Amino acid sequence: MTFAQYDNRLVDALSRSVNHAVNRLSPFYRANPYRGPLWITEVDMRVAVSLSHGFLFNRLPKNANSTVTAMLHDYAFGGQGDAMARTAKHAFGRPVFLGRRGVAALADCFKFCIVRDPYSRTLSAYLDKIVGRQRQSRRPLRLLRDKHGTDAPTFEQFCLYLAEGGLYDDNHWAPQVAGLVLPPERFDHIGRFERLDEELDLIARRIFGRGYASERRYGPASTDAAAQLEAHYTPRAREIVQTLFRPDFETFGYPV
Repeated sequence: MTFAQYDNRLVDALSRSVNHAVNRLSPFYRANPYRGPLWITEVDMRVAVSLSHGFLFNRLPKNANSTVTAMLHDYAFGGQGDAMARTAKHAFGRPVFLGRRGVAALADCFKFCIVRDPYSRTLSAYLDKIVGRQRQSRRPLRLLRDKHGTDAPTFEQFCLYLAEGGLYDDNHWAPQVAGLVLPPERFDHIGRFERLDEELDLIARRIFGRGYASERRYGPASTDAAAQLEAHYTPRAREIVQTLFRPDFETFGYPV
């Protein structure tokens, strides 16, 4: 659950109090405190850990994590198809459940994530969650309706919602650096969504010792955001994204 889904400040306050408790009680988070603005439960649930296979995959929404996780599940346990993909995200461990020995064992694991150009990722979140009326649209649609009098906000209006306090309401559009459980420099590999085929092959070879050549993709249907940038990005929208996502542009080397 996120603030965007529930639009309830009591739930938001309760979840944020959980962040402190998890940082204090979990061996992983005692060693690697999460100081970001997102709910730690939402961040932790998106990290796949397998000590037996030697990896930690920090999933970031809108960055093909369904496809990457499905590949990991296929190579680790076997099985293909949509049914497997739906269960793959729950097949691996999570940082919060690691004991002290498990935390120590991570030193020998391959730690990686996949990042994406903030321009296309932010637009993809808008097309999927807001235009698509997913559960994450509850709060933004209410606020945008109140301010602009529309149930079909433009991308620029969505960007204004982000700039006016909605940036961290949900992981799908929050800056990617906020969704990391480790500092960027502690990852062994930070792959790019834009070259996914190469990344899948590299990850498979690094973890399982053999390449990956499947063209199958899992998860929600592609929003084709990269091809729609010109249609949706006004000068004002571009300015907002440049400002709000500067940490992503700078950390991951994407051109502004």
